[in-house]
Amino acid sequence: MRFSRYFFLLLACLAASTFLLPRLYHLPFPSQPGPAFDDKTRPSLVKILQKNDIQLALIGDSVLQEGVDPQALSAALEVPAHSIAVPGSTSPFWYLILKNIVLQMDPPPPVVVVLFRDTILTLPNYHVNGGYVNELDQWAAAHEDLLIQRAYLNFMNPLEKWALTWLPLYGARQRLTDAADFVSRNALPYLFQTCRGDCLAQAETDIFHIDNVQPSLQQRALVEEEQFLYTPAAMDFDYWVDRSFLPEMIRLAREGGVRLVFVHERTLLFPSAAAEPEALRAYKAKLADYLRANDVSLLDFSYDPRLPASGFNDALHMNAAGKAAFTQLLAEALRPLLSK
Repeated sequence: MRFSRYFFLLLACLAASTFLLPRLYHLPFPSQPGPAFDDKTRPSLVKILQKNDIQLALIGDSVLQEGVDPQALSAALEVPAHSIAVPGSTSPFWYLILKNIVLQMDPPPPVVVVLFRDTILTLPNYHVNGGYVNELDQWAAAHEDLLIQRAYLNFMNPLEKWALTWLPLYGARQRLTDAADFVSRNALPYLFQTCRGDCLAQAETDIFHIDNVQPSLQQRALVEEEQFLYTPAAMDFDYWVDRSFLPEMIRLAREGGVRLVFVHERTLLFPSAAAEPEALRAYKAKLADYLRANDVSLLDFSYDPRLPASGFNDALHMNAAGKAAFTQLLAEALRPLLSK
C-alpha cells in the first residue's frame, strides 16, 4: 500500500514537472537532445575585431592569457594582433571561435594561431558540460549541429537521448541545480545584509577567488584536472581525429583563406620529453604528420629549453618573465609564416 502511494505520488510529480518545467524555463517539448544555444553575443564580438583591423588572431585558454602579451607580439611582428583567451576552453570552444568570430570578419585575419597542449585538439567532449555550456553559448550561433553531435550526442546512450527528449526534469537538471545552489548561497545574506545582486556576487568572487586557495592545493587540483588528457583513450589519435573538431577547423580555415598555425604550449606536467608516456609521444608524432599532410603549420615549444621552470607560476601558467620570453619566441617563430 505504501509503495503504491509512493509510486502514484512519483508519477504525479513527474507529470507536473513535465507540464511546468518547459513553461518555467521556456524549453521546447519534446526537446532535442543536447544543449540549446542562441545568437545574442556573437555579432558584437565580431564587430570588436572588425573595428581593430586584426591581422593576427590568437585563440586559446588561460595558458594563452598568461603566456602571450598580444601588444608586445603586435609590436614585434608589426601587425595588429588580438588574443581571444577563454579560461578553461578546449577544442569545441576554439572551433566555435574560429567559425563564428574570426572567420566572420570581412576580411578575416590572414593568420590564426591556436595554442594547445598535448591531446586537447582531438578531445571533442573535454570541458563541454556543466557550467561550460553557458560559456560555449557565448561563442555559438543559434544552430550548432556539428558541435552538438560531436561534443554531446556521440557520448550519449539511447536511454539518455530519450530522457532528454521526453523528460524535462532530466533536461532541466542543470538549471535546477543552479537554482538550488543560488538559493543555498544567497538566502541568508539576502535576509540579513543590504548587499544585493552584483554586490553579493562580487563578494563571493573575492572570497572564493583562486588566489585565496593555498598554492599547493591549486597545483594539485590543476594537475588532477589535466590527467584526463593522458588516459589511454585520450591518447588514441587514430580513434579521435575524425571524431574531433580538428578536421573541420582545418577545412574552415582553408575555405576562408586563412593560414592556420597550431602552437604546442610549454608546460611543466612532465619534466622532460623522456618522461612523457610512450603513448603521448606516439600521439604527438601522429598529430604532427596529420597537420603536415594537411599543409598546416605546427610550432612545438613543449620542451623548449629557452622556457625554464623559473618562468612559470604553476604547471601550466607562466609568470611575467615567462610571458615576456614566450611572446618573443612566438614572434620569432611566426615571422617567417607571416611573410608567406
